[in-house]
Amino acid sequence: MVAHFRISALLLTLLASVAAAPPALAQTQTSLTMSSAPGDYVGQGQAYNLTPGTGTFSASVNGGNGVSINYQGFTPGDFWSLDFAAPNSQPLAVGTYLNATRFPFESPSVPGLAIYGDGRGCNMDFGSFSVLQIVYGPNNTVTAFDATFTQYCESLTAAPLTGEIRYNANVIIAVTAPTSLKVVENQNLTFTVAGQDQQGRRVVLTATNLPAGASFTDLGNSTGSFSWTPTSAQVGTYVVTFNGDNQAGNTTTASTQIQVIPPPPANDDVLAATHIFAFPYSTTENAATATSAPNDPWCYGNNQSVWFTYTPAVDERLEANTFGSDYDTTLSVYTGSPGNLAQIACDDDAGGTVQSRVRFDATAGTTYYFMVGALYQQSPADLVFNLQLAPPPFTFTPSIAQFGSVSASTGAATIKGSVTCNAGSFILLSGQVKQTHGTVPVNGFFSTFVPCNSTTVPWSASVQSQTQLFHGRSALLFTGGKASITAQAFGFDFDTGEFKQVDLSTNVTLTGAQ
Repeated sequence: MVAHFRISALLLTLLASVAAAPPALAQTQTSLTMSSAPGDYVGQGQAYNLTPGTGTFSASVNGGNGVSINYQGFTPGDFWSLDFAAPNSQPLAVGTYLNATRFPFESPSVPGLAIYGDGRGCNMDFGSFSVLQIVYGPNNTVTAFDATFTQYCESLTAAPLTGEIRYNANVIIAVTAPTSLKVVENQNLTFTVAGQDQQGRRVVLTATNLPAGASFTDLGNSTGSFSWTPTSAQVGTYVVTFNGDNQAGNTTTASTQIQVIPPPPANDDVLAATHIFAFPYSTTENAATATSAPNDPWCYGNNQSVWFTYTPAVDERLEANTFGSDYDTTLSVYTGSPGNLAQIACDDDAGGTVQSRVRFDATAGTTYYFMVGALYQQSPADLVFNLQLAPPPFTFTPSIAQFGSVSASTGAATIKGSVTCNAGSFILLSGQVKQTHGTVPVNGFFSTFVPCNSTTVPWSASVQSQTQLFHGRSALLFTGGKASITAQAFGFDFDTGEFKQVDLSTNVTLTGAQ
């Protein structure tokens, strides 16, 4: 039921688009659409529909007299580059280019092609492309470009990446279909495909590669309807191609990638979160088919999310973790209500693992929502979720001993003290020691690093000072007597990542030299 809620919201949006025949095409279009088959490294098995609404496009003439298109998304880390070149560094022209290899390393006699982005590319590229339109401008500029492409990464037998790049393209005919959809087995998937013609002519629509049991109907007004109820035996990924023909000699295609998935977990959505009553709590579940909802909050992503809730009866300090899971998790905790959640903790990797842990002080009567997610979709994904009392917050107490020492022969001072901590941690102490001879100050500095292992640990540090002259005759050094110390102690709990600072100020007595 939860999965149906998530996916049916998408279907309602798609069904709402079924109306009158679509309007005529705009004069020019800029977009990048791609469909990556499962196993393709560059596209990661995903579908893409990028437009000027999602990022900026630029085009230029490349070193092979071809065309390079660059896309920079508005989201950080979202970028794509596409390179096309004709054999023998000839200018690109309208036509089909077969047996292309990786640009700019192709042999002179073959075309060059390279599609890469989001930090992924191929060492070897194979494929083909068709230039539908190209207009060169002055000074090595490109004013219009339209090409379809197929790329195989590393091997001709690899999973393909297919798509179309349009840059200020004068598109005569276009077909619009959803780029990528998910549907749960035994649930109906319905959506509309629309054809558009620059002169408003009717576009006849057909479909190829229909899965068994699926249907597509041309509605006679440049739109068509797709419908399919996949069975449990049809779990997998399918690519359906929709063909448009304006009956005037112009044709085009669009593809929709459909992923049929098993039913997601019962707690797939925040509205169906698993309620925790017994405490402490531990459970296991298969999260491989978990999905993400558009309103899921963000904690290092929000992929593959499942939900839990807990309302404590008393104030208590809680720890939730995913230790024991077999995949890379994220974990976050929220207060509020679904649709209006406020994050109070978020974690990715904890305790030197790829699992997650959060600790926080909980208030009696407050409902807390826990979202377990992932950076990306993973399978297997056997989740272990634990909720238990947390240890006290990380604390440490540094101290400086009342007495230090000073060398009679060198004037070198040493101070000491101890650090008490309640967790394995690293403590850095540093500060200044000051002593006054008459009206002349003597200053020195110290620093020491103290590993603390949940006990009281002694420390000592040599005071570093710069030799000065006293009244121009003798070295100005530390001597026995009173000295003042100001210091800072920085503590880091390497298990939880907690970081704290303590300031110290005290007077000590240096003994040993007069």
